[in-house]
Amino acid sequence: MTAPAPVELADQLTRAARNLLAHTTERDLAGKRELRTPCAEFNVHQLCEHLLGTMVAGAYAAAKKPMPPDAPVTLTDAPWRAYPPVVDRLVAAWSKPEAWEGDAPFAGRVHPAHFVGTITIMELTVHGWDLARATGQIFKAEDDVVATAAAVAARIGEGARGGGAFGPELPAAPDASALERLLAFTGRRG
Repeated sequence: MTAPAPVELADQLTRAARNLLAHTTERDLAGKRELRTPCAEFNVHQLCEHLLGTMVAGAYAAAKKPMPPDAPVTLTDAPWRAYPPVVDRLVAAWSKPEAWEGDAPFAGRVHPAHFVGTITIMELTVHGWDLARATGQIFKAEDDVVATAAAVAARIGEGARGGGAFGPELPAAPDASALERLLAFTGRRG
């Protein structure tokens, strides 16, 4: 299988980000800040704040700029109000083909930009599912988005498990969907 081109990856990132927005409406999140999520260290509010940080850092990385210390990574407003402009900036930043080329600063290190963009797709997809699951929503992701998320998850799996970002891999049912297999790989039960 051929790796997706930057234009395809930009489209996947756009769809992953818009999918996250669809699960962060006032109707879906109001009054649910303290609910536990499949991520043991995050409640709904903390997960939403983690996602905000991921999107802000991702937009800076696409522009090849380090995230400044005063970047807005603390939720001072409800996600349904805070996320739309952040998603717009993220999508715009990664829509430029050059965003996917060269190196980019991310999480305190410099990585290949392509890797940072695909990590962002994975984060939005897996944590989008976490958020949906915690708030009683059904989460679906398109096959190509899941394939990209799964490819980068496989690449970082050992280190992510060692660092606590992924739980122990769980067995996936023989008839599991691609999303369910991705979730099982990251230690989640779909």
